[in-house]
Amino acid sequence: MTSSTDVSRYSGKLEHVFETAVAQGMLLQSSKEWSDRLVIIQAPQLDINTVAAGGGSRLFYRNGMLVVGPESAGAHPGPACYKKGGPLAITDANLVLGRLLPNHL
Repeated sequence: MTSSTDVSRYSGKLEHVFETAVAQGMLLQSSKEWSDRLVIIQAPQLDINTVAAGGGSRLFYRNGMLVVGPESAGAHPGPACYKKGGPLAITDANLVLGRLLPNHL
């Protein structure tokens, strides 16, 4: 029940960015060790963002409001309502809101 989607805004023209940071936690070829450094890419590209929207996307209570993701509860243990010790997730919120049938979890 986990998923996400990539989105880009279009308001008559495509939005671009000219620099982005990627590849956190990459394996360095030279030393065969993991690095937490970011790689900066400087090239025109579409401004695309990932939106966590799946049932396994974790919910956090921060500054008086619920915040979604980007962390996932994963399949094991899964959301709290699976009763396997998992964290609060979108599936749990949907259950409380009456959108899911408890007997089917």
